[in-house]
Amino acid sequence: MSEHHYVFVHPSSPHEQLVADLSWACGVQLRALDSNPDVDYSANLGYAAVELELKHEYEEDQGMLFERYNSVFAVRDFDSDIGRQEATARQIYERLASLRRYFLLLTLDVQEFLDAATPEQGVGQGRQAAP
Repeated sequence: MSEHHYVFVHPSSPHEQLVADLSWACGVQLRALDSNPDVDYSANLGYAAVELELKHEYEEDQGMLFERYNSVFAVRDFDSDIGRQEATARQIYERLASLRRYFLLLTLDVQEFLDAATPEQGVGQGRQAAP
């Protein structure tokens, strides 16, 4: 089973703004998906996929308060290159954080806390990022 990196996002409304910002952060336009009931938008980066869920059902785990974030996107490397996948997830996460519009939580497989960001202070905020 492969691992994925997840970025939880709050707020996610209006959805058009989040999709536009995430598209900018990825450098590729996200496309709406009708074929997958769990994924609302996705982008193919050539070597990885970014999959956005506008709503999720994750709850607190390992001290991470997932329910405080409206949306989540996953970064999935096609070759299961975990190092490249983390670098891609961090790059997208940091670009979104630079907009200072979102509370963000970066995790590995929804099990390991990696980083958090706030609109006021940007990246590297530890567990203080939850809205």
